Amino acid sequence: MNLQTFRAPSMAECLAEVKRVMGPDAVILHTRTLTLKRFLGLRRREIVEITAGRGLNGGPRGPRRITSPPRIMEVGGGGNSASQRMSGGGGGVAVLAPPPHTNMPAHPRNEASGAAESPAYRDILDRVNGLGDIIKDLSTIVRSKDAPQVPEELFDDYMLLVDNHVEKSLAEEIVKTLHRTLRPDHLTQRQFVREKIADQLEKLLPVSGPIARTKTNGPHVVALIGPTGVGKTTTIAKLAAKLKLDENRRIGLVTIDTYRIAAVDQLKKYADIIGSPLRVVHTPEELREAVLHMRDCDFVLIDTAGRSPKDALKLNELRTFLEAASPEEVHLVLSATADRDCVDLAIEKFGNVRVDKLIFTKLDEAKHCGAVLGIVRSVRKPLSYVTTGQGVPADIEVARGKRLAQLILGSEL
Repeated sequence: MNLQTFRAPSMAECLAEVKRVMGPDAVILHTRTLTLKRFLGLRRREIVEITAGRGLNGGPRGPRRITSPPRIMEVGGGGNSASQRMSGGGGGVAVLAPPPHTNMPAHPRNEASGAAESPAYRDILDRVNGLGDIIKDLSTIVRSKDAPQVPEELFDDYMLLVDNHVEKSLAEEIVKTLHRTLRPDHLTQRQFVREKIADQLEKLLPVSGPIARTKTNGPHVVALIGPTGVGKTTTIAKLAAKLKLDENRRIGLVTIDTYRIAAVDQLKKYADIIGSPLRVVHTPEELREAVLHMRDCDFVLIDTAGRSPKDALKLNELRTFLEAASPEEVHLVLSATADRDCVDLAIEKFGNVRVDKLIFTKLDEAKHCGAVLGIVRSVRKPLSYVTTGQGVPADIEVARGKRLAQLILGSEL
C-alpha cells in the first residue's frame, strides 16, 4: 500500500495533484479543510488536505478511484457555494460525493462498516492521528530555533514583544527575568504575566518628567533639535501653549529656522494666540541677544532648523548656535515612524552636537511603539515628551513609563 497526503489552496488543485502524482487508480481515503499557522502562528490560511492511497483493493464496491472531479456536498449547512462550504461559512461539514452517473455500491453503509473494521483502515487512521503530534513537534522545533533561550511558557509573550518591534535581546531579557521571579502557577495566568511584563518595560524606560525651571533668575532656555520633518515646530508650539495655559508661565519663542518661511509663519501664529513674543534670528550673535532680550520670561523655547544627519557643515553651524544660547536643556526630537537605521544615524550625528533628553513624535502614526524602548536605552538619555497627534496643545504628553509600556504591548492611544 502506498499512502500519501496532499495539500493545496483549493479542492480542485488538490485533486489534480493527487491524480498527477498517483495516477487515475488513486483512492481517496480522507479529506478535510484545515487552518495552517504560518511563521509561528502570526498568520493563518486555509487549505484542503486529501489522504490518498494506491495499491488498495478497490473494485466496483471498494473505495472510489479518481476518474472525474468530485462534487462538494455540505452536511448540516445552509450555504450553496463551494467557497462558503470550504471556509465554514455555511456551518456544515464538507464531504466528498461521487459525481453524477457514478455507479454507487448497493449497500454503502455495510461497505463503510466493513472498511472501518479492516486492518488497513485502522492503520490509516493511526497514521492520520499521528500527524497532529508531528505538527506539534515541528512547531516546538521551530520555536526553539527562533528563540533558544526563551521559556516555553512565556514564548507567546516573547513573540508579542518582538511583534511590537521590541528588540529580540530585550524581549528575551524581559521574559527570562519573569521566569526567574514568578512562581510556576503564576506563569499560566496570562493577564498577570502581561501586567508583570508592563512593569518590566516601565523599569527599562528612563523618563525625565516635564520641563521645569532650574534657576531663580533669567529664563530657563530649552532648544529642540533634530532631523527634517519630525515635527519640531509643532512640538515647540505645543510646549509653549502647555506652559502658558496650564502653568501660566511667561514664554518667549525664538526661531532660527529661516530656511522655511512657512515655519516662521506657523510659529508666529501660535505666538500671537498665546500672547508670547517671537524673535526670528539669523546668526549666533542675534540668538544670544534674543535670549538676553527675553530675560523677564520664565522659559525661552528655541526652534531650530531641521538638519540632515549627513550634513556635517550644518551640524557644526547648529553647534555654534547652541553655544551662543547656552540652553539649560537640548531635546533631540525623533519620529516614531522613522526607519530604525535613520534614527540611529540621527542619534549618532546629533549626539556629537548635544543631546540631553529625547522627544518622540507621531506615536499616533506608528504601527508599533516597541522600537522606542531600544532607542531610549541605546541613547541612555531620558524621554521627556511624546506627541500623539496634530492638536495644539492637546496632543502632547509628559513621557510616563507605564503609559509607554501599555503602548508597546499594543494598547490603543
